[in-house]
Amino acid sequence: MKLRRGSILLCAAMFLVASSVAGWAQMPCGVTNEIYCQGEDGTGNLFASQNDTTGGFGNFATVFENFTFTSSWDVQSFHWVGGYFNPGPPGNITAWTLTFYNDAGGAPGNPIASGVFPGNGGETLLPDGLYVYWLYFNSFTMNAGTYWASVVPDQGFPPQWGWATSAQGDGHGYQCFFGACGDTNIDFAFAIDGVAHNAVPEPSSMVLLGTGLLGLAGAIRRKLS
Repeated sequence: MKLRRGSILLCAAMFLVASSVAGWAQMPCGVTNEIYCQGEDGTGNLFASQNDTTGGFGNFATVFENFTFTSSWDVQSFHWVGGYFNPGPPGNITAWTLTFYNDAGGAPGNPIASGVFPGNGGETLLPDGLYVYWLYFNSFTMNAGTYWASVVPDQGFPPQWGWATSAQGDGHGYQCFFGACGDTNIDFAFAIDGVAHNAVPEPSSMVLLGTGLLGLAGAIRRKLS
């Protein structure tokens, strides 16, 4: 089932950007030992992904993004861009859940690695009002192939948190919102770093990476002008 962006949007905001798009639109690309990256597109669009810890909604929204490796890598960190809406900042993220999945015919399949990371993922404000985040973990091997990743913050509603979009990729992401799941027809901003791996073992199932409808908008969340 396809979710129409903005079909249940109840709140959005407009922001003026003082700095040039060129200065920040490619975040989070450029990380050390980068092996894959899709930079932020500069639109300010955000798609809801969140585990509500105070409003009673629970994990009502999850965004997934796919990527393809052409060789085997020891994956070591994950970086991404997102922000707040409905209303806007500030937020209070207390933990992140990062999960990697196999591909199942163009949609997220079975999880192959997952971890819960206390804290806000190093949340750092960008000039456009969005934030960059990063998680480092014990490396694990991912062979050549197509995979999916999701990042879900523990964040009380309001506000909502959303993953920022990217103009790079294959034009397909995925979102589940209150049980309705479908293609977003747009990509999301993230980067992965790691080192080349010569062997080709399959990653262990559920590898631990870390320790340890009122007013809700399903898709776009804000647009910068």
